[in-house]
Amino acid sequence: MTVNTGRGNGRTGRAAGVVLRLASVAAGVAVAALLVVDFRLTGPAGRQVLVVALLAAFVSAGVWAASSVTALLMRPSLRRVRGLLAEEPDLWGSDREFFAPMRRLMLLGVVQTLVNLLVLLTVYPLALWAGVRICGSAGLSARLAGLWPVFVSGLLVAAVAITVGTFFALFRRRASRAAARSLAAVLLNATGLALASLVLDGVRLDSAPGWRQALALCAVASLFMLPRITLSLPVPGIASIVLVAYHCLVLWLICAAFAFVDPSLHADGFWPLAGAAAIMWAAEWPARLAVARAQGAAAQPDPVLPDPFPPDHGFPSGPLY
Repeated sequence: MTVNTGRGNGRTGRAAGVVLRLASVAAGVAVAALLVVDFRLTGPAGRQVLVVALLAAFVSAGVWAASSVTALLMRPSLRRVRGLLAEEPDLWGSDREFFAPMRRLMLLGVVQTLVNLLVLLTVYPLALWAGVRICGSAGLSARLAGLWPVFVSGLLVAAVAITVGTFFALFRRRASRAAARSLAAVLLNATGLALASLVLDGVRLDSAPGWRQALALCAVASLFMLPRITLSLPVPGIASIVLVAYHCLVLWLICAAFAFVDPSLHADGFWPLAGAAAIMWAAEWPARLAVARAQGAAAQPDPVLPDPFPPDHGFPSGPLY
């Protein structure tokens, strides 16, 4: 008689996660090779598929190494903060000592966010560039030239990989609803940008086949979701104005990056840019509303158990008694 310890299932799950991660990064590499002008894969289809798989492996290995080093460096600080939070607080101490663990935890969160941004802006482009150089040295046909094409290609790989990974999460029972909301936000942003290009004179995509324009719109929407923020202010309407201004800045940066992409995205002037950002913000509103409802439902407290004693028992009543 044998006992199933579950180790085989755990290894299978980890292997499936690695395969899906490689597949999502490979999709990002393929999209970058199709859109970025100075990133080209030539030769037979089988060799191109091999190059995409190798580049996906290089990028995934670089991101995994950077994440592992970051986690290793931050582990002692995080362990210390958890130990401080587990200790009994000194009620007679100063406020500075009382809130010190929370301040350290917030600082670690800020540092982690900055490190993730640094990985996004540096590790993805550098790993992709190194992979292209190694494939070229091995005789495989891959070309990626120029600083800004390398940078834009790395961002496209990261954005598309996250979007495709979210699509794969639809088939996981626990994460399917959150993944559906994220994918809906991407599709709504792409729809809003397409609508803006139709109704605004200063916003346009260069002429290209329909599938290529649709791919460029989805790539813009995926990039648009990378620096995603939420904001709530006590004054009605101010948060919406700030978010539209932030979206306008992000869209301007994406238009500048798409100078190295075919088809390019153009926004001629401030008001067409602001109008496109406002249309995309309005189109994404149902997805943000769904996210807010899901967060509100998750934040609801557990129901209070009824008092087992009758009202006239003479003892204090409430959830703590």
